[in-house]
Amino acid sequence: MRAGIAGGGVMGQLLAFSLMNEGWEVSLFDQGKANNCSMAAAGLLTPVAELEKNDFIIFQLGDEALKVHWPAILNQLPKTIYFQQSGSLVVSHPRDYAELTKCIQLISSKLSNPVLYPKLNQNEIYQLEPEAIKFHNGYYFANEGQIDNQMLLQVLENHLMEKNITWFKETHVSSVKPGKIILSDKTYEFDFVFDCRGLGAKENFHDLRSVRGELIWLEAPDVFITRPIRFLHPRYSLYIVPRENQTYLIGASEIESQDDSTISVRTALELLTAIYYFNPKFSEARIIKTVTQCRPTLSNHLPKIKYSDGFIAVNGLYRHGFLIAPTLVHDITQWLQKKTITRYFQLWEKYS
Repeated sequence: MRAGIAGGGVMGQLLAFSLMNEGWEVSLFDQGKANNCSMAAAGLLTPVAELEKNDFIIFQLGDEALKVHWPAILNQLPKTIYFQQSGSLVVSHPRDYAELTKCIQLISSKLSNPVLYPKLNQNEIYQLEPEAIKFHNGYYFANEGQIDNQMLLQVLENHLMEKNITWFKETHVSSVKPGKIILSDKTYEFDFVFDCRGLGAKENFHDLRSVRGELIWLEAPDVFITRPIRFLHPRYSLYIVPRENQTYLIGASEIESQDDSTISVRTALELLTAIYYFNPKFSEARIIKTVTQCRPTLSNHLPKIKYSDGFIAVNGLYRHGFLIAPTLVHDITQWLQKKTITRYFQLWEKYS
């Protein structure tokens, strides 16, 4: 079977990887890294923490990906990717304890089998993360983790190229129709096509909109944080995502906008002020870069899979691409094999 995939982000690449492993002949059309919001993500794999603001199905998709699909994918790649599951920590400013209480109540209310997460005191927080010296209360979600998404995408790309998939780089796709991927000057026909273009797929998702996100990369040699930490605040939820060699990704703003220009003064001030409050050692950190990107979001903030003969379009991964994409890919490959929707049926919609 010949597959054409439009979109080279996490969804497109993982789908190409899965189909290639199933024996498909794959062609991937990629607009380029400059237009790839997957490269701008922080690689958080925190399904429990995401329940504060998201539906239970996001937890289901992410929990399955973290426990089953990510380990299987990483075991098949030729290079080791930074990936860890040492849990995540949620704390709040001492004056904003109500935000922390609200967060854990929302999470507990959405779990089908509520788990009582014990509240941590200052000493227990210190035992987990000695750099979190100012926080009197918090919660720890074991087994959550993160992945170096930039490294993953590069390793995946190299692996797919070595396996001789056809990769159309820096290629703008004008339209995706059943069995066809249409460029400005040429049409390619396949047995099956997959539209994974994110914001470029408005022809197939009429309620698609963008949510702007901004991220700061810091190098802080004097700071030693080992797991993702969320710092709750009434206006925003700061996350600190550690990478190797004392590199930290700091985010994240969420702005309803299609503007992908450089980071705003307001966001930079808020994020840097918050991270300085978290631990003054960050005052000597160096700003490596700032990243801005617009993420594809549907009206209900949930992903959607549209399908028909010779065609599947998947979109609306929002800010959860790396958390949920492996499970969506698995669901799609199961449908291709059985032509029956058995798991996440509420995300599927007949394309017409």
